[in-house]
Amino acid sequence: MRSMLRLGTLLLAALAAIAGCSDDDGGEGGFRPPPQPTVELASPEITLGMLQHAYEARDSVETARVYDESYAGTSTDLNDPPGSQTTNFTRADEIRHVGALRKSTSITSVTCDLGPPTSWVRLPSDDLAHPEWAMIHIAGGFVRIEIDDGASIVQAGGASDQMSFYFTPKPDTTSQTDTLWTVIRWNETRAGVP
Repeated sequence: MRSMLRLGTLLLAALAAIAGCSDDDGGEGGFRPPPQPTVELASPEITLGMLQHAYEARDSVETARVYDESYAGTSTDLNDPPGSQTTNFTRADEIRHVGALRKSTSITSVTCDLGPPTSWVRLPSDDLAHPEWAMIHIAGGFVRIEIDDGASIVQAGGASDQMSFYFTPKPDTTSQTDTLWTVIRWNETRAGVP
């Protein structure tokens, strides 16, 4: 199984005729979920929950809100040949991917289940340059990402995957907590299978 973003890269190739963007009007025949009230990103856990919601709702506007401008994601699959094991992603890549999911007329459902919040392990930042960051680690056995296009289901997640989401605090005096959190980094590693 691949990561949701590597999965997205494959799906985007399959949806090459669709111009993914952050326009969430659904387009002709596109997916149109009910409106979701805006939730304040007052903690890393809330932000991660909104990331799940934005992906399932195929909401690229909400996706743009949860990812920091400086976001960098990496997906490493140790089963791939050396030199091609790591794929990098930017905030724009994430937004385009979710926009393409929304505009697709063949996708019947999208699932982004990162497990129950009780399974999320919040840790201090392990980045010495950014001790102010927070990290949430999720064991892959809790993760289930699926994109169903009617003819096939593309899946990601599994016991050999490990995901770490990093969050950066942003001072915001309009927030009830005086701080909002966005995803600044995402690392996923799939262990090699002997």
